[in-house]
Amino acid sequence: MTYLKKIFAMAIFLVLSVASVCSAVDRNEFSLGGIYLNMPYNDVLKMYGQPTSRPGGYAQLVTDVIKYGSDVEIGFLGKNVRYVVTTANNGWKTPSGLHVGMTIDEAIRIYGTDYKISTRSQSDIYDWMKSQPYFPLTWTGKKYSWSRVAETYGYNPGDTIFVLSVVEKGGRVSAIELDQITPEY
Repeated sequence: MTYLKKIFAMAIFLVLSVASVCSAVDRNEFSLGGIYLNMPYNDVLKMYGQPTSRPGGYAQLVTDVIKYGSDVEIGFLGKNVRYVVTTANNGWKTPSGLHVGMTIDEAIRIYGTDYKISTRSQSDIYDWMKSQPYFPLTWTGKKYSWSRVAETYGYNPGDTIFVLSVVEKGGRVSAIELDQITPEY
């Protein structure tokens, strides 16, 4: 009987391990409006044309930023997409249909309950950030973030973590952000 208990325990462990691996967001979901992480700059221009504005980069890992209208922002590291954000229900959505304006409950049904929540109020933003035109510096509200175990993954310098986030206000998605995070230290 002890042998059967060990096999049963091992089977349960394997099922739970597979379930936790399956909870990661699929790599194909890291596309918003057809723009995907690591997409080359020239491919973005071929798809959407010249940007409305180009405020430039603002950090070591965001060397260039372009905008389409007032509600789409794309950040680059070198010549590849580092993040993409939309803040309006403008037709930009993920492959699974996540879009600005849907309820947070719908977003959770799409991506599951394996998310991290962070919050930020206007008073949490440093004064120098408040005047910036960049969404990653200025968002406020409650942010739900789902991640993916990337090909290179960890929290060591040089590792890459892919994150899909939504900012929720009033029970609805007010912004969607796809991002690559690379720990620096």
